[in-house]
Amino acid sequence: MKRELHATVERIRTELDKIDILSAAMAAFSKPVPEYEPGFHHMRHVTASALELNSGRR
Repeated sequence: MKRELHATVERIRTELDKIDILSAAMAAFSKPVPEYEPGFHHMRHVTASALELNSGRR
């Protein structure tokens, strides 16, 4: 009976860990995504010469 009690307590601890992780995830995902404007626009104004590896300059 003692072994079964220890196994049951261990299963409860495992389930409580899962509940803790899931509740933290739910709290994080319940907030709206903040506005984001990246500072680096690597392909904003593409020209033909921008696609060439060597544009004639040496």
